Amino acid sequence: MKRLLTLLALAPLCTGCLAAAAGVGAGYIVSQQVLPGYVHVSEVMIDVDYVWPSVKETVSFYQEPGSDMAVQESPRQVEARVDGAKVLVEVEVIDIDHTLIRVQAEKYLTRDEATASRVMRAIVDRLNEYEDQY
Repeated sequence: MKRLLTLLALAPLCTGCLAAAAGVGAGYIVSQQVLPGYVHVSEVMIDVDYVWPSVKETVSFYQEPGSDMAVQESPRQVEARVDGAKVLVEVEVIDIDHTLIRVQAEKYLTRDEATASRVMRAIVDRLNEYEDQY
């Protein structure tokens, strides 16, 4: 009972961030959080030369049929339609083998947290497959 009360007391401290539960056991995730405006951010210990092509391919899997995906190489951004939402994914180099990924989605002129979360989870899962190979 004391453990439960302690966990409940600490819960408000985690508001606005994810506990990186998906990264437990996977040493490549440095941090995951949700910023104001439902911008999902993940920092990974994988080189951008692998992350960027993986992000583009993952977003293409979720893209609505018949819609075009806009890819910008500098700065690295992908814009696509996913389940009626406009999704923007940004990939930024922090250092060698250290990359930042941001995902945000907008549907009906409001932020779409569910779609942004789903796309980020797919990107992280795909990168997890890479980590398992190496």
